[in-house]
Amino acid sequence: MFSRSVALLGLSLVAGGAALPYCLPIAFTHFYESRHEDGSFSLRNYSNSFPLTPINEFALTKELCVQSSGLPVVRSCLANRQWAELGRNITCRSTQTISMESQILNEWQYELNMGISNRASFNYPLIVMRNVSNLINQKSHKIGAVDVLNVNKIIGQVAKEPKDVAVCMQLIGVYNGLMATNSAELELSAQLNATNDLLYTFEDYTNGLAPQLKSCNESIPVDPTQQLIDVKMHNGVQALIGRVLSVFYLFPECNAYTGIAIYTEAGPGRQGCRHHGFWYRFLYANQSLDVLKEESALLTASYLTRDLWEALKDAGTSYLVFKIYANSALFVDLSTDKGSAKPASHILSISIPQVSTHLPYPLVFLLRNEDYDEAYRKRKQFNSYCAYWSYGSWMKKGITTETRSLSYDPVVVCFTNHLTQFAFLVGASYKQRNCIYGLHHPQYTDRLECVLDTTTAVGCGLSLFGLLIIWLTAAISKKWRSMQSTKLLLNMCVALTLLFVLMALLYVNEWSVHYSFAEASWSCRALGATFQYAVLFLFSWMLLVGCLQYRKHITVLIARTENIVQHVAVIAWVVPLLPTLLLILIDPDSYTPVMSGQFAVVCYPAGAGLIYGVLLPIGLVLSANVCIFVRILFRVAQLRHRNGQLIFQQFRLFALLFFLLGLTWIFGISAYFNAGFALTFIFCLLATLHGFVLFVYFVLFDSIARTAWMQLLLRRHTANVDYR
Repeated sequence: MFSRSVALLGLSLVAGGAALPYCLPIAFTHFYESRHEDGSFSLRNYSNSFPLTPINEFALTKELCVQSSGLPVVRSCLANRQWAELGRNITCRSTQTISMESQILNEWQYELNMGISNRASFNYPLIVMRNVSNLINQKSHKIGAVDVLNVNKIIGQVAKEPKDVAVCMQLIGVYNGLMATNSAELELSAQLNATNDLLYTFEDYTNGLAPQLKSCNESIPVDPTQQLIDVKMHNGVQALIGRVLSVFYLFPECNAYTGIAIYTEAGPGRQGCRHHGFWYRFLYANQSLDVLKEESALLTASYLTRDLWEALKDAGTSYLVFKIYANSALFVDLSTDKGSAKPASHILSISIPQVSTHLPYPLVFLLRNEDYDEAYRKRKQFNSYCAYWSYGSWMKKGITTETRSLSYDPVVVCFTNHLTQFAFLVGASYKQRNCIYGLHHPQYTDRLECVLDTTTAVGCGLSLFGLLIIWLTAAISKKWRSMQSTKLLLNMCVALTLLFVLMALLYVNEWSVHYSFAEASWSCRALGATFQYAVLFLFSWMLLVGCLQYRKHITVLIARTENIVQHVAVIAWVVPLLPTLLLILIDPDSYTPVMSGQFAVVCYPAGAGLIYGVLLPIGLVLSANVCIFVRILFRVAQLRHRNGQLIFQQFRLFALLFFLLGLTWIFGISAYFNAGFALTFIFCLLATLHGFVLFVYFVLFDSIARTAWMQLLLRRHTANVDYR
């Protein structure tokens, strides 16, 4: 979410290391239920194991262990190559209640994962996928959540091998079976992200297969499987059509096709399968949008205009991939938000794998308005939108809906200049889901993210308010602004104002403007460099203020330093320029867009630029200021004859120093290392309240500032109030 990426301001690192990114196999014990002839159950102890598993993935057990919930026992391999903790007294259902097919799938998955299967055999991926397809599509077998998880693991291993047309057709057969699975079982497997993994793998595999299928002069002979309804191969078109999932490869250089339209009825020029429930025809770049809108029984369509196709062709694009999902079974949104729409028709996936996510011209697509009939009958306004699947929920950011009236148009026309990283998935009707800021959102993770968003936004608002009052106080009180402490404060406020204004602008972009930064663009580099300088500028002041506080409380120097503010200001303004300019000159590509939802609303350094240009300076400043804070704390704590008032003053001093020295950022570093939601919340709260705390200490608690405001409000002009 946006608050996390903006508030941390670049504390995200790319994980990596010299060690192999795996968790080693590990054994554990659990209980199996045993069913007796009289129908009673007892528990028996069993030794099981988890196989070698890559980091950030989960493993299933060697011997299938399904819990009462219907999900198998899994264990995650953490980023530090350590296994996640398992619960105690794990009990698995009786093996007698688990189908033989499920146990076979689990055995195949385990063998593939451990490398036991004979990978050297001729075309082993085809053999594996054929066996899985045959097993999944057995009418006698009811697919469960554990089967979906095992199939996902198997497909993940097969997808690592070179792409093959025959394997792809078997893959479509497997997905045909999975998409006919009971929705409750798919929702269970979605809790472990299996459905999203399956979608991503299929999109990636079919996109990577396209270069093998290009043939303008003759068709590539492919033997259809029993799971495919049809295989159409002719000049510049390769189509693999399944019962519920189909893939179309278009090569516009062969026949000038740049799009596809899907219909619910037959018609002139349309091809299709009656028992499959859809008809289709290919579109040219000069297709009239108005004519297409008026065609009968149009379900969904998309095509590249001439300008868009010419621009993409010049950039190296040679093929387009369209996928038709006849149902939304694998698009599982675990939220129970009644306001979010579910696709009521076929889903069209548009992939242009050879281009960046930002398109030079808008891509147009059309969707049947599912609310049209009811809206027309009741004369009532409904919400229907084009949307894309963000591998978790349906989103509409970055899509412009162009239509006279959503309620009275049978077809909704939408445009986008932005493709997601993987595929552009278009749904039917859609209603934007509110995070108001969504404390009532049913998904716990989203609810916590909304809390962080709200906390950060409120903190930024309070800080900007506090900084505004500080600047106004300096404007109305000559005596207050002439003090050396105030001059130091105002310089630090310059850094804070710059930083919080940037954060406020990014929130505006996130919530309303929706400007997305493109990689390597001048705007991205400019914003990234500005952010880098603002952060380093703030930490320069924190370090210099820490040094001055050390002199005041530890060395107790009495020598007058008339020009200390000027000297300190020169250092604080100039030093942060050095790493910023060096990074711009040496590695400007380090400034990369950072996604917030579906938009790159912020840019800042990444990789080595982040480490050496931001994190290293911040780490050095924090280390020095922690030492200064501890030393001052120890020195002040040694004072004797402390009364209640002195203790209160010391507490105020420690609290002020905690903010002045930037020690709130320690919570940010802890939050980055996943130390828990509590630390992340504390960081978002404290770091964004910096400006407000300075207002409280230097305006509300300062007698000169209070007097200036009181006399201004009472309209009494004194020597303490000066508007010059």
